[in-house]
Amino acid sequence: MIRYKIYFRQFEQHYVNVEMHFSIKKEGEVRLYLPVWTPGSYMVREYARNLDQLRVVDVEGDVVQVSKVNKNHWVFHSKGGDSYTVTYRLYAYELTVRTNFVDSEQAMLNGAPTFLAVKNYEHLIHRVNIVPNDHWEVISTSMPMVNGNRWVREATCYDELVDSPIQIGNHEVVEFHAGGIDHELALIGPSNIDIEKTLQDLIAIVEEEVKLFGQKHPCDDYLFILHHTENTYGGLEHLASSLNMVPRWNYQPREKYLQTISLLSHEYFHLWNGKRIRPASLGPFDYSQENYSSLLWAIEGVTSFYDDYFVYLAGVCSEEEYLNIVAKNIERVLNTPGDTVQSLTEASFDAWIKYYRSNENSHNTQVSYYVKGAVVVLVLNILIITKSKGKKSFNDVMRALYQLYLSDPSNGYTETVLFRVFEEVNGWSLHEFYEQQINGVEPVDVFKYLSYAGLDLIEKVEHSLGWTLIEKGDRFLISKIEANSSIDLAGLNVHDEVIAIDDFRMNSSWKSFLHKKGVGDKFSVIVSRAGRIMTFEVAYIEFGKKSYSIEKIKHLTEEQLIVQKKLLPKK
Repeated sequence: MIRYKIYFRQFEQHYVNVEMHFSIKKEGEVRLYLPVWTPGSYMVREYARNLDQLRVVDVEGDVVQVSKVNKNHWVFHSKGGDSYTVTYRLYAYELTVRTNFVDSEQAMLNGAPTFLAVKNYEHLIHRVNIVPNDHWEVISTSMPMVNGNRWVREATCYDELVDSPIQIGNHEVVEFHAGGIDHELALIGPSNIDIEKTLQDLIAIVEEEVKLFGQKHPCDDYLFILHHTENTYGGLEHLASSLNMVPRWNYQPREKYLQTISLLSHEYFHLWNGKRIRPASLGPFDYSQENYSSLLWAIEGVTSFYDDYFVYLAGVCSEEEYLNIVAKNIERVLNTPGDTVQSLTEASFDAWIKYYRSNENSHNTQVSYYVKGAVVVLVLNILIITKSKGKKSFNDVMRALYQLYLSDPSNGYTETVLFRVFEEVNGWSLHEFYEQQINGVEPVDVFKYLSYAGLDLIEKVEHSLGWTLIEKGDRFLISKIEANSSIDLAGLNVHDEVIAIDDFRMNSSWKSFLHKKGVGDKFSVIVSRAGRIMTFEVAYIEFGKKSYSIEKIKHLTEEQLIVQKKLLPKK
């Protein structure tokens, strides 16, 4: 067994003190390491940068010489048959779903940035003893208690330890039963949540997700950790829990509430898709380097389709609200120039260096495997329903993949296996579609596919110069430029400060001034670029941002009616 003891002696300075105990039977090198990334968030984050004061002593209390051999590995020599205590300190002041945060009110600990691992001993039981400060009385984590002691928790292995965030403080805890198991909702920070309404909707969503698979719930119990923040939005899935963050006033208006409940729906669906149904390349994990996969779209894109879909199926949102959400997803994809540059498989594989490190040009060269993935799965769902005459849907693919997981939980799927399952379920090949829409950058003909379901995608185009300006006092800075737009072709750059347009000094009424300009007109723009005054001639070309809405076609064929009823069942 590997034992940890967690102290908060310097919580006001945002430090966590960790004490680690283990025994080594054989003589030789002992290697300690801290992960550089956390599963579900595909970027190397260098957690070791927050670790200091590492010290090792043996059973006699003698200090053992330790060498740091690279950025996140430490080694020492064991004579064998000895026990060791490792102590270290962590700085914890980054409030995200992937990091640690400690202050006077709470401690939020993620496994990867907190717990050193002992190389080749990861399979052992890992026990954690929490020593809270005098003011904290509540702990929430999916790790089970040891002998009924809420402050002592145990994971069956290091992977499970990494997959079990811990929330400590005096937060509110709400319990409910859904999907055949007990759930806990840990609420951190003030908000405008209507807890009765939120619980009612959350229970309905959980029931729908469990019903899809038609199997016993994969967990004994489940924990939602929900932080109410100033402006952070996001979540991270775990084996029996999720860590979520939303702006504290995000429960009103209606659009914001649906966004919040959809996030919880998304992370919950990862219980199946991602944590159990997963690509073979994502597990067992190598925590010291990137774990590449070209199938992240199949995890996040599929889940991004289902999160809003379950909100609709559970009766939490109306059909009109759901179609508006779908239209916004389509709008994001079709207004992203990178959609014709980067494929879904490329976006998945390069997530480590691109998705989490976007810059001012990313929208021109990248696509979101979340949002485009959701649109592609919507299209696949419609295709399956259409080809099967309403007898099957993408749900059947998910159920088949889950059965594959249950037959061998240690094994993930490959691209070849995904093709095979799809063909066995549906009776037609995914290859051509995959090469065009997933491996390739051919735009998805959403208009055509929605029409199969008796839905009409309405497009409106508003002409645009293709720039985004940020106003800072009396300064106007270009923060974003669309590829092949008027501004792009004129040679203007991101970070240019716009001083004047057509010899008129720039001010907050610039939009009104340019409103009279149209396609074919020309005008001059004076900017300051790194201190140099420069003038550019801009020609207003045919270029526009598109907006979309979805309407039902009034007179449906029998085939369209069958697809529409399957896609949008009435509650």
